[in-house]
Amino acid sequence: MIDKVADISVIPPSKSKQHCQKSKIQIFVANGTEIPTFGQLLLKLDLGLSIVFHWAFVIAEESQPFLGADFLRHFGLLVDIRQGYLINPLTKFPSR
Repeated sequence: MIDKVADISVIPPSKSKQHCQKSKIQIFVANGTEIPTFGQLLLKLDLGLSIVFHWAFVIAEESQPFLGADFLRHFGLLVDIRQGYLINPLTKFPSR
């Protein structure tokens, strides 16, 4: 999932959450509620854009992982909301 409004990219904790320690990273949702975080995880992502991306995700108490504006900005990716694609502006190649 892509969240253009979110400042950071997030991945939910794994099923082995009992091994996760609460992190000092603070995330707040729009209503001001803090979401528990458990550190960061470096992942390799293949989004079908002919590039493999490496990115550090914050592990947070969320039900779905999402790419935030930090990821989109860093790699210069464009979002085609109508088609539901990410686009690599260098290659004009859309994700499918």
